[in-house]
Amino acid sequence: MLKFADLYALIITHQATNQPASLKFIVEVCSRASTVAFMGLMTILFLIRLEPIEKAKSLVPRVMAIAGTFVVAVLTMFPRADLTLTQSLIATSISIVGTMLSIVALAHLGRSFSLMAEARRLVTTGPYNIVRHPLYLFEELAALGILLQFFSLTTALIFVIHILIQVQRMKHEEKVLEKAFPEYETYRATTARVIPKLY
Repeated sequence: MLKFADLYALIITHQATNQPASLKFIVEVCSRASTVAFMGLMTILFLIRLEPIEKAKSLVPRVMAIAGTFVVAVLTMFPRADLTLTQSLIATSISIVGTMLSIVALAHLGRSFSLMAEARRLVTTGPYNIVRHPLYLFEELAALGILLQFFSLTTALIFVIHILIQVQRMKHEEKVLEKAFPEYETYRATTARVIPKLY
């Protein structure tokens, strides 16, 4: 809801200036619209998701899931970096591509989507046929675009912490999936975690 209000405010503010739409404005609207679409799909899938077959029992995986979901938002609380138009377009484009790919991964997960380390249904098709955690990969790409827009040593450190949290989230999820689905071991042995042939 906040992201939609943010997008709406951007458009209304621009209309009040009676200026023609610049390339930077169009890219910014596209970036925010893709974020709204991602958040909307995530909300819908969260509401209609299947009941979990298995879930992590301890507190640590839950804390990691919450931190991993919301730490990137902290980046936007810092001052924007002083970017040229080209740099701004590159950063925003990276964020848009990452968000759009995240939407594809989310749509593929469908009702199996989870924020916490929970197993609902084993998805191994589409982007999940290439890597075990494409949603994390695509979200990090979108987060990189956000980092570039708010770049500083502090935000770079927050970004690195976020990546470390996400790696732990993946490990927690894998333990739950391995427990719920015997076939997960074969899938894990033949499919890279996030980067084909590397990791």
